[in-house]
Amino acid sequence: MRRGCGPAEAVGVQTLTPVRVTATLAGEVEPRTRPARTRTRWTSVLVAVVVGLVLGPLDLLLQRVLPHPFADLANSPALWALVAFCVGWSDRVRGRWWPAAAGTLTLLLAVEGYHATAVLALGDDPSTLTNGAAVLWLGAALVAGVVFGTAGSWAGSARKWLGPVGTATAVGVLLAEAWLDLARLAGAGDDPARSQDLVQTALVLLVLASVAAVLAGRSARQRVVGSVLALPLALLGALAFGSIGLL
Repeated sequence: MRRGCGPAEAVGVQTLTPVRVTATLAGEVEPRTRPARTRTRWTSVLVAVVVGLVLGPLDLLLQRVLPHPFADLANSPALWALVAFCVGWSDRVRGRWWPAAAGTLTLLLAVEGYHATAVLALGDDPSTLTNGAAVLWLGAALVAGVVFGTAGSWAGSARKWLGPVGTATAVGVLLAEAWLDLARLAGAGDDPARSQDLVQTALVLLVLASVAAVLAGRSARQRVVGSVLALPLALLGALAFGSIGLL
């Protein structure tokens, strides 16, 4: 009898133990994981909606109240891209795809919010919400939201290579716009006020690029490597955006 019972008991233990472990995992771990994912999703959407709805009207307001060159900077495409970067970098936006989605939603809402505010406050034609220029900027917002939202997440992750690449993206877009502003000096001709605005704007962008290199890096290595990588990225960005007139 003992020989017959021994294997039966062993089988019983082997079959019952995994069931208990599975029940424990199903009863304790899964309910904790799912709400956390849900909170991440809704937090990401909330951050994107709030920032996007504020950015468009705020941009329009700052253009009218700030002196130059800061009025020009308020409507800077590079700074808009940097907003998407900051959304992706935020600890409130996490996950594999959510930084890109949140960055894109932010910029799409900002573009339409900008035009809607101009229609309501300044009497612009409602067609500006859907005309060719609006479609162009919405397309740019879609691309920039994905690129800079993802880059912000990379910079915040502090991973060995993705971290510096993320930092370089933020620094590079500011350098690219500064580069293009200085290149526009030749077209300013004999307009000293215009030339002065371009030079001042470029200088402020260079300062902001330095600040971005420090703040967007989680370590000294990430800051240094990111700053070096930003130089070729800035050149490519200036050539690409200058050719299509977005910067």
